[in-house]
Amino acid sequence: MLSPELIVVCAVAVVASDVGADYGATASAQSAYAIQHHWVKRNTPEETWMTPFEDAPFTAFHRRIAVTGAGGFLSDGYSLGIIGIALTLAKGPLGITSWWLGAVGAASLVGLFLGSLLTGGLADRFGRRPVFVWGMLFFTVVAALQFTSASNSQLFVWRLLLGLALGADYVACGAMVAEFSPSRKRGMLLSVLSVAWTVGYISAFVVGYLLRNSGPAAWRIALITSAVPSLITFLLRLRTPESPVWLTRKGHLDKAREIVAKYIGSEIALPVVNTVVKIKDDTLATLFKPPLYRNMIVGCLFFTAQVIPGFALGTFLPLVLQTLHVDDAFTGALIYNIVLLVAVVLGMLACDLIPRRALLIQSFMLIAIFLAILTFWRGAPSLVTVVLFAGLAFVMAFAGILQAVYPPELFPTELRARGISVVIACSRIGAAVSTFFLPVVVELFGIYVALGAFMAISIFAAIICKMWAPETLGRRLV
Repeated sequence: MLSPELIVVCAVAVVASDVGADYGATASAQSAYAIQHHWVKRNTPEETWMTPFEDAPFTAFHRRIAVTGAGGFLSDGYSLGIIGIALTLAKGPLGITSWWLGAVGAASLVGLFLGSLLTGGLADRFGRRPVFVWGMLFFTVVAALQFTSASNSQLFVWRLLLGLALGADYVACGAMVAEFSPSRKRGMLLSVLSVAWTVGYISAFVVGYLLRNSGPAAWRIALITSAVPSLITFLLRLRTPESPVWLTRKGHLDKAREIVAKYIGSEIALPVVNTVVKIKDDTLATLFKPPLYRNMIVGCLFFTAQVIPGFALGTFLPLVLQTLHVDDAFTGALIYNIVLLVAVVLGMLACDLIPRRALLIQSFMLIAIFLAILTFWRGAPSLVTVVLFAGLAFVMAFAGILQAVYPPELFPTELRARGISVVIACSRIGAAVSTFFLPVVVELFGIYVALGAFMAISIFAAIICKMWAPETLGRRLV
């Protein structure tokens, strides 16, 4: 068995060897971006001297798009966060066993897998707006219906349907915000989605914590509260126009020009349609062929490797901390979530300063180090365990901003929604499996086996990202 010291030494070596190369590659990419800043081919001759769409000044409309997108991610985070507390409160009233605990906890993640796959093609074919707007209404209705659950199976069905809506929203939000964002602000605006998700997730924990002593119906009240942020988001999204990038690619230039002039500025040119990457076949299979297959592998792997420990540990954090003999598990979980929020905000602010590739590799190795210490230092004092989990939370949340930022940058417009949908689907398979099996594995084999498995996944992800992850910081969408 590898010792913690050997793991730390290997991690430092991998991280150090990669930093110089990544910063050099990013400098080259930013230089190339500066050269093409204005002298690019436009869709019509009269647009030659207009400000490129990708270089449009940041406006209140861009802020509004980010806010409406963030509302969806906040609703998503809240819904996924509240289930952990709700299941703890519903154990007695519903008689939830370990298997049902895992099944209901993973139901939304299974739904996310199905929803993202089903809606990716629809968003690429029929536009981003229908999924972006009406998917949130479906989310709100199902979230409210959770209150009527009378059995484990009913709650499982509602959580599965809620996951379908979550999957649709993940796909639509990523594409919509990325395609409206100026290149220099894209990372920050997309990272706002991750901040919103974390705020929603932590808010759910706080609400659940406050409701824990409010009687036998507390779990029902906790679940129905997830309909509130989604309803507000739906109402805000009703005035959102279609993506001009999608419209331009589909040949609807007049409609795209009308939207750009109305919402961004009459002096802004349409998005460029003549790109270096030309997609002759826009079917899903294209994502698994050269030149896109490596991007697909990296996208699926990094997202999956981030969410497996994140969802599993986050959903059952009080249970995990109790198993590790932490005296006050709820307080430890609260500290964990506060650190999540601080880290994701710092990650948002640093998003356009740190190379995507370097952040991926270094964060996976740091996560592996924290998990190695937790795995091999058995019987650690409660304070040390809480501090280690706080450090783990910081790294996962800081690098977790890439879940919203990186996938839209990996794929061309014709396949962007489908690319995002496959990445999300893969990640949710891993998250669902880990969430389902974590309480079972802990019961049968102990918590240290689960932590060791999470450590191995992080090391593997770091190796693959070092081999294949492309640098996308500062590059235009194609």
